[in-house]
Amino acid sequence: MSAVLAAAVAWAAFLPIGIKYLAFLGCGAAALVRLQREHRLGELARDPGFRAAAAFWGLTVLSLLWTSAGWHDSGPQLWLYGLLLLVAPIALACPPAWAWRVLRQFTIAAGVIGAATALWRIGLLPDSVLWRFVVDAQGNQRIINSLMLAVGAALAMLLALQALSATRAEADRGTHWRAAAGWTIAAAFAVLGLALQDRRTGMVALPVLLAMLGLARQRNWPRRLLSVAVVAGLSLAAWQFSPAVHGRIDEGLNELRHYQSSDTADTSWGMRLRLAEHTLDMVREKPLLGHGVGAWLEQWRARVQPGLLISVHLTPHDEYLLVASQLGVAGIALLLWLLVGQAVRAWRAGPDGQAALLAWTAIAWTAIFNVVLRDAKFGLPLLLVAGVAGAVARGGAGPAADDAPIRR
Repeated sequence: MSAVLAAAVAWAAFLPIGIKYLAFLGCGAAALVRLQREHRLGELARDPGFRAAAAFWGLTVLSLLWTSAGWHDSGPQLWLYGLLLLVAPIALACPPAWAWRVLRQFTIAAGVIGAATALWRIGLLPDSVLWRFVVDAQGNQRIINSLMLAVGAALAMLLALQALSATRAEADRGTHWRAAAGWTIAAAFAVLGLALQDRRTGMVALPVLLAMLGLARQRNWPRRLLSVAVVAGLSLAAWQFSPAVHGRIDEGLNELRHYQSSDTADTSWGMRLRLAEHTLDMVREKPLLGHGVGAWLEQWRARVQPGLLISVHLTPHDEYLLVASQLGVAGIALLLWLLVGQAVRAWRAGPDGQAALLAWTAIAWTAIFNVVLRDAKFGLPLLLVAGVAGAVARGGAGPAADDAPIRR
């Protein structure tokens, strides 16, 4: 049963928003029940990640005192930022062996969906509602699938490298070589699916995740710099020789080169730059504590002429800008305390923390281009992976323990 639940939780990251909620809230509720039953709820107050999340959410709640936004705008943001509070309970309560099962299943899912994307593009995939949602999804779901393919590819490479390391330390080398080959194939399929998609989010996230993985796995700075150089070289090669990647990246660069500071901007990155300009104006007006939770949309509509293409946006497409405009410098400081603190603790956990390092790097990096915490389609799968990876960082056990019994 535990293996079935692990697979269900992992695959939920690619499925509709209702299933994402069921998986994340289910894991969070089960974690809180377990902590309460084992009289360990007090550990939350001592957990640095939970304290940072609570401080950030506390400021969000406090900003209700000065926000001009109605409850219909502020309430959803309070709820979504409150989901951060469940990451620490999941990490504290989730058995490490089961957490590895979830991460392995998530990686398999990314490989399968990458392969399905390739089959879809050449017309060999049978028509199905499920495949249409994960392979030919629209809107933000298409973007988050791109990002999760990148995270899955990076985790697959982590698992492959761990298997290769085990070949040097254990007698059963054949098993580990086969495992390394399997995870490498999963990574290749995930990357193939990512390259065949038409969204840039995963394309620009994957090199960062692989570079972070190289930095974390090497023991000295010359080898770390060499691994980053290899990732950079492979990324440039993909840009030059993959038509899909080349087209999407060049399209974005061309939009930046031809940008003019005007509300009539009609390209993806042109509108993002204009959103940033207006949002920075909001920050300058109230730099310390911001306009309050939910106030960005009201401020945005007051600055932009209705009817223009750019006026349809509901967020600045940047989590840091959104937080700065609504919670000011204080909010940014607390958000960075949370994100940087989690990444640093994952780094210090060594090999056991590398999955968590990838998860928090994905959140922090993608927040530059999307509101990953404000949008549940992004936040739910990313926070679920971060919570489960946090359990691995705390408990170790290693991927080889994936088939071991889960101890209470």
